[in-house]
Amino acid sequence: MTDNTPTPRSSSWLVAPQPRLRIGGLVFLLLIASLITPLSLDMYTPSIPHMADYFSTDEATVNLTLWGYYLLFAIGMLVLGPLSDKYGRRPVLLAGFILYVAGGVACALAFSIYALIGARIVQAVGAGAVNAVCMAITKDSFMADKREKILSIMQVLFVVGPAAAPSIGTLVLQVADWRGTFWVLAGVGTICLIMTLLYKESLDEKDRSQGGLASTLGQLGVVAKDKGFTIFLIVSSMFEVGFMAYIAVGSYIYIDFFDVGEAGYSLFFGIAALLTATGPFIWLAFSHFTSVRRFTSALLIVGFALGAALIAVGHTNAIVFCALFSLFAIAESAGRPYAMNILLEQSKRHAGSASALISFVRTGIGCIGMVLAALPWGSYVFGVGALICGGMAVAFVGWVALLRSRAPLADVKEDEPVSLW
Repeated sequence: MTDNTPTPRSSSWLVAPQPRLRIGGLVFLLLIASLITPLSLDMYTPSIPHMADYFSTDEATVNLTLWGYYLLFAIGMLVLGPLSDKYGRRPVLLAGFILYVAGGVACALAFSIYALIGARIVQAVGAGAVNAVCMAITKDSFMADKREKILSIMQVLFVVGPAAAPSIGTLVLQVADWRGTFWVLAGVGTICLIMTLLYKESLDEKDRSQGGLASTLGQLGVVAKDKGFTIFLIVSSMFEVGFMAYIAVGSYIYIDFFDVGEAGYSLFFGIAALLTATGPFIWLAFSHFTSVRRFTSALLIVGFALGAALIAVGHTNAIVFCALFSLFAIAESAGRPYAMNILLEQSKRHAGSASALISFVRTGIGCIGMVLAALPWGSYVFGVGALICGGMAVAFVGWVALLRSRAPLADVKEDEPVSLW
């Protein structure tokens, strides 16, 4: 007798069921967790002048709360991601959210600037664990043909977050002081913590890494030795040089160089954020009739051309600058989802370690862009354009070398050289 019972929608998406969260709850958890990092990094930046006055210190000292967070966030990803391959995703995710919430509450209650710096470090380690594990959970939980769609949405939020976070922080300041920002972040973390308690472990015991702690952390080296993985990771991450340079000096460009004021700064940042969100959907549309190889080659060439255009005419006015950078940001976000999927496929057995390395390298390269953006350029507009061109040039050389090598890359090439197109 034939069973005509309809197949649950979740069974076509999930590798294993999530009896409490179900597919909707799991997707919501992963998407909100994707916002944790960008919101925590940039949401409180409009408050920095107020915080300096409150603690009777200078902005350079307050900025340690930013750089300290960024550094410990990267370290947290690198260490805790591999641990999830050994102990499972759920314990690491729970620990991450507990640290994140505790750090956020401590930030909101900080009685001195040094207490705030310490609390931000705790918050950063927690966020690092969350960021490293979320991509691994996506790899474990979703069918291969559905995974890229989830990664597309996650990457939209991760890209849009840094651009939108300062505007959100400005809105919070309309109704509260700088402490209110950290209360909001702690609240978001608490929601995620509660949902994590409902999450069913997605990494089977039989698929977990064996051996001691040193062996588990050593998996980072195993993943990094894969030439296809490492070269493609660096190539796809070079977009972060120009993107994070813009995040670092965008306020100076709009407020000081173009003299549009704080309201204009928030408006142009918001426009760029909204346009950036279209990138992954552009790839989903193009993926029906072109290959990753051709699309990546085109993105790198277009990215370089947009950097050159910023150098040539980006200084004309704020609208021209915003339009050119937004096109670059769209290109950056268009390549993110399939790059994440390819990298996770390339390292199937060590998804936690691969996820940690992906986030660590992207964060590190983005940090380099932020540092280089602060150099004494003729203007910050020129600096952002030059960094985009430099990043795209390095990426293009690496991409050509990878395609001409014998290193295999999942869904792109076998162990034989191929052409750009």
